[in-house]
Amino acid sequence: FRMKNWMIALISMLLISGATAILQSCEDKKINDSSSVIRKKIEVTFDTSRWIGVDGKISPQWKKSDSLSTHASTSDLIELASKHEDKIERLIAFRALLMKNPHEAVKLAIAEIEDTTIVYTRDGCCVADDRMSNIRIKLIQSDREDYKVTKEDSARLDSAVLFSDNVLKFYYLYDLCHELPARPGYERRLRQLYKYNIEVLIALARYHREEDKQEIIRLLSEIGNKDLHFYNDTIRTLFDAVAVWPSPSFKQQVRHVCQKIFEENAQVHIRNAFDVLMAYNDRWSYDFIDKTLSKAKLKEKCYFDFCWDFQKAYEDNPRPLFKPLIKKYPYN
Repeated sequence: FRMKNWMIALISMLLISGATAILQSCEDKKINDSSSVIRKKIEVTFDTSRWIGVDGKISPQWKKSDSLSTHASTSDLIELASKHEDKIERLIAFRALLMKNPHEAVKLAIAEIEDTTIVYTRDGCCVADDRMSNIRIKLIQSDREDYKVTKEDSARLDSAVLFSDNVLKFYYLYDLCHELPARPGYERRLRQLYKYNIEVLIALARYHREEDKQEIIRLLSEIGNKDLHFYNDTIRTLFDAVAVWPSPSFKQQVRHVCQKIFEENAQVHIRNAFDVLMAYNDRWSYDFIDKTLSKAKLKEKCYFDFCWDFQKAYEDNPRPLFKPLIKKYPYN
């Protein structure tokens, strides 16, 4: 009987050891497969910034773009940027074209605005996925002055993006909503898109319509009565919309939501709160910020963060009214 128990125990131990080895082998395979996928992504990645890696070396792709821009003709670059079989090479050539002839680069970006081919991108050390057309758009619009893109070409590209069938797939949509002027020809399209993406409210706010005013008030009131964590993207969008249109009608709701953000030390929204308060550029918003920073000073734990966010908000929009507060509450 004892022998039988000993045998059962031994067999059980062998089975457990075997199962553990199999599971570990499977786990190792998953890790190796995952590492292989990551390596493969990096190997076929388009560098969106000149400096890459931990050491901050210059990207070979940027060197290649520089060389192509100097030595290749505009027609050759158009050919490479639109027809090369390798998508990374197409983007390298497109960046060279943008440096050499920004007008032709914009024309190409508009002509191929519906290209939603997935491309992995690398910014420094961070790898992400994006769409071919969105990458071209961001290259043009994020460095317009450096690439000498004219205002007319930039506006033409924004208009093409707005009416693209794939506009809702582009990460550029948020930036687009900050750039679009309140042209009558855009409003109907924007109202179509707002059904699917709340960020469009930023562009709609420029039209100063009563229906949009009521929508902003409704959303601000809803947020004021709920947990902030459930409305992270909505808060950012709403505050951006109010900054575009700082109507007195939003004052009560804006005060309530900002107060809630400051009291809960919701750090993800503090900068947005300072931005929207400064957009009002009025004595009530000055006093509100002054009182907020004064309270924060009594709580050393959050004082630096509050002052830092206020300083950055001021640097982006240096309104003279708030300059005394910069001196009164230095973040250092």
